[in-house]
Amino acid sequence: MKKTTIMFLLLFVMSFWGCDASVNRSIHVGDGEHSGGLNSVNGSIHVGSNCSVDGNCHTVNGRIEIGDGSQVRDLETVNGRVRIGEKVNVDGHATTVNGSVECGAGSKVHGRVSTVNGRIELRNTKVFEEVTTVNGDILLSEKSVVRGDIIIKGSHGHFSNHRRLEIRIEGGSIVEGGIDVHDPDREVKVYIDKDSKVNGEIRNAEVVRI
Repeated sequence: MKKTTIMFLLLFVMSFWGCDASVNRSIHVGDGEHSGGLNSVNGSIHVGSNCSVDGNCHTVNGRIEIGDGSQVRDLETVNGRVRIGEKVNVDGHATTVNGSVECGAGSKVHGRVSTVNGRIELRNTKVFEEVTTVNGDILLSEKSVVRGDIIIKGSHGHFSNHRRLEIRIEGGSIVEGGIDVHDPDREVKVYIDKDSKVNGEIRNAEVVRI
């Protein structure tokens, strides 16, 4: 077992204290309810609409779904997608290793949005830090804003995957930072429509104006 996996599991077990936790089952928070942190080992986490979750939401094998208008903190899974509804406030990061991240209209992520193997889709969403991936396409639409950089990290080890990646910035969306592809041999195309812009430098990627 890799050291990073061991550390994640140790932190995960420690976080059980004082939180809603489960093994081999999913956790559900009903509409309008309040909860502390939510943790599962082999199960998904479902938070309804207009909820308040004071702690972090962590799972190892399962998806995380947040309903419209909810207030949450860090969202983290290893094997599963993260789906954030409309007008959600994430006071932290939204991250997954193997899965996609989707954010609905009017939502805010005050940390970073990141995947290793998975697509990132932001629709009228504001991300206060960077957006990062290794092997996933990225879409910013409907006046989304990324205040940091978009970063394509280098592939290595069992994460290696050299397929072509696409970054699409459209519908009046803005990247206030730049776009940085860490591997200069990686084929990455950045599509930017006439109403959208990237304020910073675009490195190691082909830019296509649409």
